[in-house]
Amino acid sequence: MWGLHFSLAFLSVGIACAQGLWEPRAPFPIEATEVSAAVIDGRVYVVCGVTETGSINHLYIYDPRIDSWAAGPPAPIEGGADHCNVAAAGGHLYILGAIRVGSSFVDGNTYEYDPVTRNWQTVAQMNVPRGASGVAAIGDRIYVAGGLGASGSVASFEVFNISNGEWTVLPDMPTARDHLTAQAVDGKFYAIAGRAGSEFTVNEEFDPATNAWRARAPIPTARGGLGSGVINRRIVVMGGEGASGTPEGTFRENEEYDPETDSWRSLDPMPTPRHGFYGASHDGRIFTPGGGPVAGAFFSSVHDVFYLPPEQPPSVTEGGMRHAASFEEAFAPGALVSLFGDGLSQGEQLAVELPLPMRMNAVEVSVNGLPAPLFYVSDGQINLQLPYDLEPGPFDLRVNNVGVECSRCASGVLLDSAPGIFTLSQSGEGQGAVLIAGTGILAGAEGRPAGKGEVIEIYCSGLGTVEAPPGPGEPAQGPVATLAEAQVTIAGMPAEVLYAGLTPGAVGLYQVNARIPMDTEAGSAVPVVLRMGESGRDSNTVTIAVAE
Repeated sequence: MWGLHFSLAFLSVGIACAQGLWEPRAPFPIEATEVSAAVIDGRVYVVCGVTETGSINHLYIYDPRIDSWAAGPPAPIEGGADHCNVAAAGGHLYILGAIRVGSSFVDGNTYEYDPVTRNWQTVAQMNVPRGASGVAAIGDRIYVAGGLGASGSVASFEVFNISNGEWTVLPDMPTARDHLTAQAVDGKFYAIAGRAGSEFTVNEEFDPATNAWRARAPIPTARGGLGSGVINRRIVVMGGEGASGTPEGTFRENEEYDPETDSWRSLDPMPTPRHGFYGASHDGRIFTPGGGPVAGAFFSSVHDVFYLPPEQPPSVTEGGMRHAASFEEAFAPGALVSLFGDGLSQGEQLAVELPLPMRMNAVEVSVNGLPAPLFYVSDGQINLQLPYDLEPGPFDLRVNNVGVECSRCASGVLLDSAPGIFTLSQSGEGQGAVLIAGTGILAGAEGRPAGKGEVIEIYCSGLGTVEAPPGPGEPAQGPVATLAEAQVTIAGMPAEVLYAGLTPGAVGLYQVNARIPMDTEAGSAVPVVLRMGESGRDSNTVTIAVAE
């Protein structure tokens, strides 16, 4: 697991509460509104929209794991489109009708995008061309309700079967409207809010098993052009435009519908009120890229993600706190460690910028009350750095996931130093992360054997206090030596240590430069051990290759 998230590449805001939490993410690449989105294999696909220059056919793909956007091939709609009806099913992205604001353009084509081949194709024609509909997928079927057609708001309701490429007309939605939002929960389709001249609070449920609609509890706030998502089998509806009572004409309101109890509750409002966006749900989060902060033709690149507190508190597995390099249960201030457990984070995220964040993906870790810099968070693992400011002695580590603190945390005793050498196996055993100094070449079978008398660079963690520690989450700006003296043995023989301290440009990573004794016995698995100070503990034993 460490190889995934504590890469050896070095070798070459909201307040949590029961009503949820918002967190900013990487901005949408352009300022746009009336964009549409869906999730495929953990990535958010955003297509169509309106910018200052008009409608677009751009496709942008967001990776929540690295908080980064990339451009994809544009949709095959010449001249662009907006208010596109978009959903994902069967690992593909679909546009199922679209319009172009301010024109008579109404597109009834069904376009399919394959993320593997990165190709678009036209696969069908819907019965009633329209955009600004409510769209949701149930299995291999995509349902499209209402919307804006050539003659205005429609009640038309039909379903597209991705398996055979056929559209089927279903009973009309009871209330004709456009700019609504829709979601599917437990095999049923919910069409919520929208407008037809004025805004609606209507909430209508369609059951494919009975082929019938029924009215459900109305949404508390009437609005159109809103987004939505699903968390824990409940529908979260946010934003929109209409009679908001604000100069902008947009809504901050964020309301949750529980189909099981047929009831609504208010959640934490949007940081930036917007309309003209979709919600994209993944791993207990709803991503909300783009949209207009003011009603009408206004644009933004705002991108926030919404979380609800987990139903169960995070829990660290017994013995689930480990040294990053040695994988032992031995720790020191400044060391890199990993936590293993359950419910540690909703989805995963990897830090890609420095300084490291103290909060990531709505997760925070503290040690004796000090915030810990985070490298990586996921449901089952967190990688972090212990703060340099910690004092040796008892420690208490706590995980907070969207405001919910761990039910079983971690504790222990910090040592002055707990040296551990990284290994290629990421287990603390075998070939060490040891380079031939100044070459970037591994001192092993995957590189070349080190020569006797050559200097090697041993990459490690947990070497303890340094002369001038960097700030929290910040990399070392240059060589920063350890206060304790480092001792290295190679094949049981003492080696000359030339430097022991932090690795410039890295966070929490130490290196020890040592010269291989001339009388070292050659071999492909020569043992290397590190110790800090005369009375310190030994590191894990790793191996290198030494030439004859």
